Amino acid sequence: MPTPPLQQEILELTQELIRIPSTHSRPQEIWNCAFYIEKWLKSNNIRYELQESNGIPTIMVLPEKGAVPVLLMSHFDVVEADDEMIFTPRIEGDKLYGRGAIDDKYGVALSLILYREHKRACEAGEGNSQVPFGLLFTGDEEIGGANGVAVAAKRIATDFFLAIDGGRPDLIVTKEKGIIQLELEAHGTAAHAARPWLGQSAFDILMDDYQKMQKHFSSTTSDHWHRTMVLTKCHAGNGSTNIVPEKAKAIFDIRYTEKDNAEALVADIRREVSSDVTVHALEPVFIGRPSPYLDQLVAHSGGARVGFEHGASDARYLSQLGIPGAIWGADGEMTQHRHDEHIVVPSMLRFYDCLDGFLNTIPHG
Repeated sequence: MPTPPLQQEILELTQELIRIPSTHSRPQEIWNCAFYIEKWLKSNNIRYELQESNGIPTIMVLPEKGAVPVLLMSHFDVVEADDEMIFTPRIEGDKLYGRGAIDDKYGVALSLILYREHKRACEAGEGNSQVPFGLLFTGDEEIGGANGVAVAAKRIATDFFLAIDGGRPDLIVTKEKGIIQLELEAHGTAAHAARPWLGQSAFDILMDDYQKMQKHFSSTTSDHWHRTMVLTKCHAGNGSTNIVPEKAKAIFDIRYTEKDNAEALVADIRREVSSDVTVHALEPVFIGRPSPYLDQLVAHSGGARVGFEHGASDARYLSQLGIPGAIWGADGEMTQHRHDEHIVVPSMLRFYDCLDGFLNTIPHG
């Protein structure tokens, strides 16, 4: 376990980050969080780079030249919250509550302190050894990462990455599903609701198309590693209560596996439905790839197994470039995005210990 002073610092830094309400409805707060991290790095004499893409801040701690063996990545943006009190961290028993506690500000805090401690160890040793890992902090993971990791990945040379995002101590994730976000817009014929036979309901057309789409998602498996579809938003009509709706729209969230052909699935849907189809996102499956660094991570994990998760993360951007990697974290009891979001503090400290042991196996440059 980290020393008691280090434990307290990890806890306090996580709480300070939670206090910054860095949601995308408050873009200045996302920048304020980036500035807080920047200030911390400066105060600890750590070289960094702050970059911006389409209003999104990203912070990188990397060597001036050459590749870094391992990259730790986490994000400091968080999802919205109805209750402002969720941005006031509180400790109850062995749990730290607050927005970002598990997703993902503890990951930022752990990474910062790990880097500083390894930097101090390098400076205390002989020679000019270099910290053998880098850091990447982004401000748009919760909205897809297109201006964070997607941009930064093109400038990063690393042999292995670890996304500290969310958490489950017993599972190191090396596979996540891909995402398709579709919009269907149906067009009917308006008429007075008293004479529906004179019109054609766009909502009826939309529901008929929905049923046609569902046949592509009928196959299931016990572990749920299969494609899924959820209708997440639906709207019909123009606000009047006595008109047969002329237009109807629906948004669908589709998750698919490496066994699926996403482009072919979209093509089939376009061919079969009457509605207009718009693809808002088509993101790839994350596949972590074998790596000796992964083997070392497993060896220092305290018994975690390697497997898959059903969600999606920014890890896909690095895996698209052929970089091996994984997703792992402390225990948040699956409270990501919930009003009672929290992290189990002893798990966070054990996770720090595991990462420290893993990073100590990497030869210094």
